[in-house]
Amino acid sequence: MPAQTVPEVRSPAITTSRVTALRGLDHEHGFKPLEIEGRVPRDLRGTLYRNGPARFNIGTRPHWFDGIGAVSAVRFDEHGVQGAVRITHTPSVDADQRATRPSYGGFRQPFSRARSIGALFGAAVIRNTANINLLPWQGRLFALYESTLPVELDAATLDNRSETDLDGLILGAWNAHPHHVASRRAVYQFGLRIGKRVWLDLFELPFSGAARRLHSIPLPGVNEVHDFFATDNHLVFVLAPLWCSSLKLLAKRSFVEALEWRADEATTVLVIPLNAPEKVVRIETEPFFFWHSVNAFERAGGRELVLDLVRYPDFDATKRVLDAISDGETVASKTSRSSSLRRGVVDLAARRVAWQELAARECEFPAVHRDVQGRDYRYAWLATLGQSAPRDGGFNAITRFDVETGASHDIDVGPQCALSEPALVPRSAREDDVYLLSLVRDAAADRSWLGIWESATTDSEPLAKVWFDQLLPAPLHGCWMPA
Repeated sequence: MPAQTVPEVRSPAITTSRVTALRGLDHEHGFKPLEIEGRVPRDLRGTLYRNGPARFNIGTRPHWFDGIGAVSAVRFDEHGVQGAVRITHTPSVDADQRATRPSYGGFRQPFSRARSIGALFGAAVIRNTANINLLPWQGRLFALYESTLPVELDAATLDNRSETDLDGLILGAWNAHPHHVASRRAVYQFGLRIGKRVWLDLFELPFSGAARRLHSIPLPGVNEVHDFFATDNHLVFVLAPLWCSSLKLLAKRSFVEALEWRADEATTVLVIPLNAPEKVVRIETEPFFFWHSVNAFERAGGRELVLDLVRYPDFDATKRVLDAISDGETVASKTSRSSSLRRGVVDLAARRVAWQELAARECEFPAVHRDVQGRDYRYAWLATLGQSAPRDGGFNAITRFDVETGASHDIDVGPQCALSEPALVPRSAREDDVYLLSLVRDAAADRSWLGIWESATTDSEPLAKVWFDQLLPAPLHGCWMPA
């Protein structure tokens, strides 16, 4: 493939924090040719989309989770490689940008007094920054946040379309981690609906046909539930004892400061049979916190469920790291992340969970091959720390971990670079036969590049680096859409 170049654009960087992770997006642009270093595989065809916080110009307490979202995309087709990045606009974001005093709040940014009172009655108080993840469904593309409506984007241009409740299907909100179950030809999603009662709403989005609401489960309060598990026959929610206090919400007027970690309470596992979602099984286990599931599958004829996740001992362990990153402090001197890769085996008959540690290494942002999602598998890819931690507190290695043998292999990009969540592009049905893609923030170059690796190799040097003309803010999640 011939080399492509684009003129360097060196506008002054928009910076609202001392750390790279909270450095704002320099400029937006539509799809244009990107500079290529190395060789892009000819069979790599499709578009990688990534979403994350990108502007930190609303409110007085910047936090990584509260930045206005921007979607970046890298498209591989017969014309070469093109990239784009666009800010996502929503009614609440636009209203607060126009206002002298913003009224919506976020993870750490405070709400107005009126909105904090309205929150007790189910009123919208969270600013929809649409900055966490992306959902492709039936040729459409949606940007996702927590506890707000999805925002539809034009997949071809990244232009905003609108917030949507999918013709009245979503009564409250959606969260940010849908899961697809190939055997059912459907994507599963959830959301919290807050009012006089709190409901966990479950949704099914088939590969073809209309979406539907599967079931609604009452909860005793507002729980910080970020992700879940899906297998061929079950959805599983792991509810840590992290609850939002109404009194603290009124007093502090910030979501994170209203959260209470109740160490004397159990973590509750909800097992929902997909063929009978009203028959919810509730199991209590030891208290812990997690952001992201790795994978889940059934065994022993469906009598056991295996749940693999990135686990923290409590919420404070991860909150301290997020605060350090947002406050411009060095993460390594502040605290350890305290994360580890764990496996829980759910015995449905005995209604108990047995836990074991798969890897003690600090990690996050797990990924598995598309064809083994919800099924027994062997390999997981995770963002980890390499030989030396990157300067802004992110991750600088991708580790392929063998859950059967415990063996691992690292791709280390060095201390001047920070990797994003790995994306897997299958080359075949073989689980380890993938292209591995990750957006890298390169502090030395003051630009970002998309790295492309072959998983089967042991070389940390990528097949290709595809360069943007600016340093992109640290993204969270995204998706690959094949051509």
